[in-house]
Amino acid sequence: MIHFLNTYRRQIRVALILAGVLIVLLILFGLPITLLQSSIRLATPYVLGSLAALLASRAGVLNLAIEGKMLLGAFVAVVVVFQPGVPATQGRDPMLGVLAAALSGGLLGLIFAVLYLRIKINLVILALAVNLFVANATVFFMRVSFGSFGTLADPSIRSLPTIQLPIIHNIPFLGPLLSGYQFVVYLSWIMAVVVWVLLFRTQFGRHIRAVGQNREAAESLGINVTRVQIFALTLSGMLAGMAGSFLSLGVLSQFVESMTNGRGWTSITISLFAFEQPVGAFITSLFFGLAEALSFYLQSRPEVNLPPDLLLALPQIATLLALVVVALRIRAAELMKRRNFAAQFGQELDKLRRGVLVGGQD
Repeated sequence: MIHFLNTYRRQIRVALILAGVLIVLLILFGLPITLLQSSIRLATPYVLGSLAALLASRAGVLNLAIEGKMLLGAFVAVVVVFQPGVPATQGRDPMLGVLAAALSGGLLGLIFAVLYLRIKINLVILALAVNLFVANATVFFMRVSFGSFGTLADPSIRSLPTIQLPIIHNIPFLGPLLSGYQFVVYLSWIMAVVVWVLLFRTQFGRHIRAVGQNREAAESLGINVTRVQIFALTLSGMLAGMAGSFLSLGVLSQFVESMTNGRGWTSITISLFAFEQPVGAFITSLFFGLAEALSFYLQSRPEVNLPPDLLLALPQIATLLALVVVALRIRAAELMKRRNFAAQFGQELDKLRRGVLVGGQD
């Protein structure tokens, strides 16, 4: 099997690309436009969350606290625009909530970086502690400060306004597909490009990748590794905070206890599945958004005779499948490296047996 993959690597890659294009065409022209619109909207937290995960991972830190930072962003966004007794038309601009969520996520990311890099707390323990602390702190403050149990909602909490793209919204099919979403949706598209440019077209991005690939080599070149990782984790927290704000202000217009529902962990999976590439993470996030939208769509179809719990589990099933693929891919890469090393080592031994030096000189 490994020999087959190694021999026909290029042909397999072309076949996978063609299969992907075919699947995209079937999705675009075979599914209802409303389902595609829901997929794009629901993919937004995954896009921002996966960008947050891959940015930290590129800097050599597996950011397992994405879930907690998303939840914090969702809570802070609602708290900022929450004004009991104020009509929705006179309430605060929800974009203030998005900005506050990004800042709070960035602050938590900075604290996370200091605790991990300066105080040297174990990364896994620290991430789990942050996730648990945020989950319980949001419940505590929601009950103590607002007297709410389970849900924080009020008419003053306005949803993010939709934006009609000039010219594009008049184009048949593309108009309804690409226009009419909230600002954060378009911001997630822009951030995918910004993160790609940052990582692959700037000197600081090269420093980030160098730190993630070989910390010691980066230090020997004079790169301030700690500063690079702090920056990456802070920006990662800001992206995760924005992802959470979209859940509370873009999807529900309220805060619900533990409303991230594992999306932070799924975002980490997307980052790994996409080889920590921003464009690949964006495309993969769209498929996870489709899985989530499809679970809600199928529940509304009476002719679909499937258990509701199974339909709700579609995103989790997609996550498990992605994790299996990631594990198989890592295992296959390790086996191919061993095979190539064994083959090269065997050739060198054969040369030595014939009295030929490795450099090819007698």
